[in-house]
Amino acid sequence: MKKEKKAIRQIEKILKKWDKPFISWSGGKDSIVVMHLVHRVDDSIPLIFADTGVNHPSVRKVKQHYENEGKTIISTRQYREYTFWDIVEEFGWPIGARSSGSQKAVSKCCDLLKKKPMAEATEDYNLEINGLTAYESWTRYCRIKGDGNYKFVKSRGKDGRQVLMPIAWWHTKDVWEYLDKHEVVVPEIYMQEVDGFTREGRTELVKGIPMDRDAIRVGCWTCPLPMKYTPKVMEQLREYYPKLWQTLMDKGLAEEIVKRKIGDQGSLFDGYFSDKTKEAWLKNRPCFFDQI
Repeated sequence: MKKEKKAIRQIEKILKKWDKPFISWSGGKDSIVVMHLVHRVDDSIPLIFADTGVNHPSVRKVKQHYENEGKTIISTRQYREYTFWDIVEEFGWPIGARSSGSQKAVSKCCDLLKKKPMAEATEDYNLEINGLTAYESWTRYCRIKGDGNYKFVKSRGKDGRQVLMPIAWWHTKDVWEYLDKHEVVVPEIYMQEVDGFTREGRTELVKGIPMDRDAIRVGCWTCPLPMKYTPKVMEQLREYYPKLWQTLMDKGLAEEIVKRKIGDQGSLFDGYFSDKTKEAWLKNRPCFFDQI
């Protein structure tokens, strides 16, 4: 695999230049590939785990697996002042595009659960290695195409630091080829497919570039953000993790979805959503709650 050899060579070269590197680690497939690649060169490099408090259960199982193997995994938990539920209570449900000014909850959720704790936990490191890939979005593709997969980022660390993305030009199929070849342990959610939402997804041409679409990704199980564009995430949750799905509905997400989808026109529907009809809606029309 040419991409594998190229990534190893780049990692070997870059690691010689820095004395305090770390791997930004989410427990997802891409960060696991990066962990495996980097540790083939130097297995002492720590993983900084973005502990949001609501990481997917299968991610926490994999984290425990690698800790049992002797990996050094440093959690950002001690730097996190908010919980997901604190954010919902104070700012509302984080639904919508990050760029939307009205969606303060979206930016606050990402900042307070991930970015700020990660920034504090990694303040003194001078090299970040992460698993970002270019083919997940057109914006990311253009950014990496312009800046390269090894660059100085002023906003990272105390005074900025170098960031290496060794699998930036890997497609989802490349990632799975590597994981299967080396028999690397990954979260089981990647195997829990629903129709149109699989571990490898599909390819879609965007301006002539093959982009990865509809591949299973692992994030916070509470995150309603994908409902706007990837409703299969919620379908997967309710099919394979019904208790977690029910928790979200009970915590108020069901009411939020109804408000956003039909607002005050709910009376036009048979069995209008209310405290009395809520359970019937959840039982008989669960797909209604997959998308906004």
